[in-house]
Parts: sequence; structure tokens; C-alpha cells
Amino acid sequence: MRSTTPRGRLALVAAGLAAVVLAPLASTTTAGAVEITGARTLSDSVTVDFAKKPASTSDVHLLAFNDFHGNLEPAGLNIYGRFAGGAAFLAKAVKDKQKQYGRGEVTVFAGDNIGAAPLVNALFHEEPAVIVSNAMHVDVASVGNHEFDKGAQELLRIQKGGCAADGCTGAPYARPGRTPTNVYPGADYPYLSTNVVATANGKPLLRSTWTKEIETDKGREVKLGFIGETLQATPTIVTPSGVAGLSFLDEADAANAAVKKMQREGVTVPILVVHQGGFQSGTPTLNGCAGNLAGSDIEKIAQRLDPSIKVIVSAHTHAEYRCTITTNGVTRLITSAASFGRVLSDVTLTVNDRTGELVSAAATNSIVENALNAPGAGVVRQEDPSKADPTVAAIVAQYVKGAAPLANRVIGSIQGDLTRTATGESTLGDVIADSQLTATAPAAVGGAQIAFMNPGGIRTDLKVSDIAAGEAPGQVTYGEAFTVQPFGNSLVTKTLTGAQIRNLLEQQFAGCGGQLTARTLQISKGFSYTQTPAAATCAGKIGTISLSGTPIADGTSYRVTMNSFLATGGDGFTVFNAGTAATGGGQDIDAFVAAFTAAGATGIAVPPLDRIVTTG
Repeated sequence: MRSTTPRGRLALVAAGLAAVVLAPLASTTTAGAVEITGARTLSDSVTVDFAKKPASTSDVHLLAFNDFHGNLEPAGLNIYGRFAGGAAFLAKAVKDKQKQYGRGEVTVFAGDNIGAAPLVNALFHEEPAVIVSNAMHVDVASVGNHEFDKGAQELLRIQKGGCAADGCTGAPYARPGRTPTNVYPGADYPYLSTNVVATANGKPLLRSTWTKEIETDKGREVKLGFIGETLQATPTIVTPSGVAGLSFLDEADAANAAVKKMQREGVTVPILVVHQGGFQSGTPTLNGCAGNLAGSDIEKIAQRLDPSIKVIVSAHTHAEYRCTITTNGVTRLITSAASFGRVLSDVTLTVNDRTGELVSAAATNSIVENALNAPGAGVVRQEDPSKADPTVAAIVAQYVKGAAPLANRVIGSIQGDLTRTATGESTLGDVIADSQLTATAPAAVGGAQIAFMNPGGIRTDLKVSDIAAGEAPGQVTYGEAFTVQPFGNSLVTKTLTGAQIRNLLEQQFAGCGGQLTARTLQISKGFSYTQTPAAATCAGKIGTISLSGTPIADGTSYRVTMNSFLATGGDGFTVFNAGTAATGGGQDIDAFVAAFTAAGATGIAVPPLDRIVTTG
């Protein structure tokens, strides 16, 4: 890890034309009111000064990204009409800025660096994403919900190093400035878990905070303090066994407690790096705040933060924005950098050379481009090697080569696009639920009659136009299928009554004993129901429920399949916990692959979306 106490002096860095300088918002904001604003275009100037500018200042830069999810390869990733993302290209963008800013920068990511990753990363226990993060000299990170996908003990291994149960399958492991090792070395940067503590004693799972001292142009050392958190609702969206024995504290309360402690230790610039965020509610722009973040989870956190926390690096929603949030007379800068390494945030902190206090802040989101051409129908990406970091490109190539025999195997084809959605029936959800029903229908492996799939477990679409090298239109490789379902969940079949199934369907709606936001379970063929989402009561939201045309009876028992995540109450679907006579099955990805084999040369057809009927 790079030194946390660099001795070099900061050069004053002028704000570029693409930067938005954040200086004063109206001082007439009434107590308790919330004002959210930001740039609509790069030429907009949205300013907020935190203090009167003194005679002498120095600039510090935060280079921030989030929700990388182990996307080592750029594949067809794109944003705003540009091919973007991929580890080597993100590393080049980061390293170029690190060289430009010298010792006056800190590189951070705001969680979900690993988990829900493509095969090339997941096959090697998520280790490659950490190795490339080491190579791009990340300084500090917050944990995200997906850092807990494999449980707290595995997260500790990811941080500290050591081999997984089946060995160090990702060896040799590259190390910056050192010879490679055959033992996974762990992360060179600290993961922070300010609001994740052991239930028994309140001790943080990982480090709570981290500081970096930077010397200004006038020779004064300024202490930057980093608070790293994940969303308090993490236990509702990861496997419950993975967070057993841990408590996830309120984000604002934990941050406020941490900042008080840091202030006693001489920190003058506290920074919150939190895996929680929001969305631009209007038409999003790369550097905008269209429609603002009003009502979002991150806005609710910002309302309750200590006034000294004026800069927030956010994440989780895979959205991009740069906004200011003003509440109770305090204005804060907040950024987010989309996902998958497609965007890099450059946050400029201007500090008082004499006192070390934060004077003002600026932020710019930039696209991490990787190609010579632009995406479009039938367009094959033409890589631009000049935009890639050669060291990280070599690391990626190592793991791509290792995964290739499995990743590039064609498993079948699709007749049309299979897409996903979080709040309704989807074609891809239908296909996955069907595959799980087929895999567990035989009496010896469960005797399933119905299968449910959680929408959050479906990570990407399958499209006819997604064509890799040597692949025909509509063909699907194992690697593509794995990217759709990357969690390695096993299938579980339980007995539920008709009344429990009705309660389960009610839990799809926010406020009905399960969800914080609406989530629609994907259902297998033969099972159907009507719903009225606008109904005033939870019971009124679900109408008739049928299996093969016969109404589901409250007192009748049914064999129901779900993945192991849902089986323990994941995503707030606690009714699954009440199921009895559990029978374990195979892996969800194996069931999905088997569906392609069964479809044969004609490929999987696009389902008609007639299983969930909405009324009212």
C-alpha cells in the first residue's frame, strides 16, 4: 500500500473547463428544507463555497469509481453512445490522473468491486478484481452489499489474503513493484466498514475509518478522513447466512459518530464514501443532476449528517450524477460514477493552506472510453490499445485465458432478445424460472410444481445482437449465461401451503412485510395470478392464483423451488423461511444451461409474458 503520509508538496491545480466548481447556494434555505441542484451540461457552473477563500489554498483530488463488479473485460459495455469500461481502460484513466496530481490525490472506490461478476472474475473467487485494483493503486474503499455475497469470513480473506478452500486458483498473482506470488496477497487498500459491526460486541468487522495526511504548498499537513459504509439494508439483499452475527447500523448515525472521533484526531476534511445512492429522476446526463435526487436514500442520509461532512462519494444505484444537496443550511457535494468502470469521478477539494479547512469542492465525471468506434446495431467494438494500461491488460489477459475454455463454449441459442425487469414479469425471468422448475420437477430431486426467481439475481440481458468473436447472432456462450446468473446459488425445493404462497406474493409490494421497494418474483410456466398494485391493502393486491388452470387452495400443500438466497429469506421474502421438507438441488447456472441444451438447434423462444396479469 502506498504511504499514507506523503511528504511531497501539492501543486496548485487550476480547474479545467470540464469541471463544475461547487460554490455558494442560497443562504436563505429554511431550516429543515431540502434543496438539490447540479449541472445540466458541462458548461453549467453550479457553485457552493464552504468558506471565504483565503489568500493561499491547495488542491487535493479524489479519484472515485464504484460498482465495478469484477468487469475485467470491456465486452460491449457502453454509456452515452461510447464503448466504455474494462479494467485496463479504467486503470489507464486512473493512472494518468495519478501522475498528473502526484501526491495530492487519493483513489477510492465505493463498494461492490466484487460480486455479481462475469465468469472471468468469479471463476477465480473474485480475486482478479482485487489484483487489478492493487495495480491501479487504490488507496481506500468502502464495503458494498456484494462484498458480503460469500459471507463475512470470505470478505476477510479478500482483505487479508490467503487461499480459498480449493486453493489459490488465480495464481500467479501480480503485485505492484514486487515479484508475483502463488498465494493470493489480499487487498493493498483497507476496506472500511464504519457501520458494519459484530452484534455481540459492536466491534467493526473491518477498519472503521482511514486518514491520509497531505502537505500543502505552504508546508502544512492536512488530514483527510475517510468514512466507509454500506447501506443499512444490506441484510435484506444478501444471503442471510452471509451476514449472520453482524449488525448494519444507520448510515448517518455511524458517520456522525466516526467524524467526531476523527475531529479529535485532527482531521479537518472528512469524506463519506458510502455504498448507497439515488437516481436523476429526469433525463440523466453524465455530469448533471436532472430532476434531482429528491426522496432518494442518499438524500435522506445527507439530511442527517454532521455539518462537517460536506463531500459524499456515493454508489449502489449504478447511476451517474454530480449534485449538491442543501439541508438545514448546509450544502454538500455528492457524486456517483455509474458502474462497471465506465465512468471515473474526479473530485477537487480546495483547502486552506493555513488551517487545513475545506474551502470549496469541484467534480467532473468522465467516460472511460476504450474503442475507436461507437456502439450501434450490429457494430463490433474496435479496441483502442492506446487507452489501456499495459500492466493491467496483461493481468486481465491471464484470467481471460484461464477462463476461456469454459467461458467461450457455446451452450445454445435464443430466438429473440431475453430481457429482465425488477418490477414486472420479464422474458428472461420466465426462462430462468422454467429452467429451475424443470431441474427440480422429478420426485427424486424435489418434486417441484412451482418455481420462483428473484429479479435481482438476474444481472444482465441476453440479446441476439450480443456477438463475441466467432459467435453467430443469437448464440449464447457459457460465459454469457454465467453473467446472467453469477452467484452460484443452489436450488432448494420446499413445501408451502396455498395460504403461504399468497402471503409470499403479497411480500412483493413495499410495506407488505417484505420489501423496501417493489420486487416482482419471476414465476414458472403453469403458475399464474392477477394483481392490483394500487389496492389499498396488502391482501387486496393479489387476486386469483392458479396452477395449471386450477385455483390454488389455501390449505393445500405445494412443492416450490427457489434458489438458496431466497430459501433463507433473501430480498425480504421471509415466507420462504416457513417452508418445510427442504430438498437440495443442483446449481442454478446448471439448470439454466440445461434449458439451452433442451431447446436444441431452434433455440429458446421468447415467452409471451402472460403469467402475471395486472388489473386496476
